[in-house]
Amino acid sequence: MSSEESLPLTRAASAGTLVALCAEQHRVILQFLTRLSRAPELDLEQRRLCVQRLRQRLSRHIQLERHVLYPLLRSALQGDPHLSDQIERLEQHLRDQIPELTRFLHQSERTPQQVDPSAALHFYRQLRAQFDQEEKILHPLFAQHVSPEAEQQQLRLFRKRLQASAASNRSAHSRRVALNELERQAITRPVLPNERFWSLQGNAVQMAAP
Repeated sequence: MSSEESLPLTRAASAGTLVALCAEQHRVILQFLTRLSRAPELDLEQRRLCVQRLRQRLSRHIQLERHVLYPLLRSALQGDPHLSDQIERLEQHLRDQIPELTRFLHQSERTPQQVDPSAALHFYRQLRAQFDQEEKILHPLFAQHVSPEAEQQQLRLFRKRLQASAASNRSAHSRRVALNELERQAITRPVLPNERFWSLQGNAVQMAAP
């Protein structure tokens, strides 16, 4: 993730609670998908910018949840097997969506003239269902069981991680090396110059050799 992408997250995270930030990110992500579902109404530059901004915001959101929200909930609720199972199912469902989302975003950013409105609508419905469940189940649990002190400590660790990620991604070569960290950067990174389409193999996404 670039330093430009991480800075807005840092400011927003310090301005309010984590669940409020996540809910706002949900709203913005769904707005971008709504716009893409009406792609014929947009010119090519508008489509490209919309996809790029969606990718950036979705990346921030997924990383925030997977490195702050879910770890804090798992730690707070480890003594309750039923709630722990609910959290694990929701997190796994999010993981399962990443390969398909990644392929859609990278292909759409590379060829905005071929953005598929029906695919955008499909992802809107998928993510809206995911977000609704998170706001209905996870957010109340977080507010009830996670202390503000634990939240702030985890956010500080997350910011350090983002800073380290930005420092390691300054060159095209280091960005390519970082592709091995798919779980962290699949949606995060932009499409690289002269890159071929991504191919799906099982539940993993791998970049075709340039």
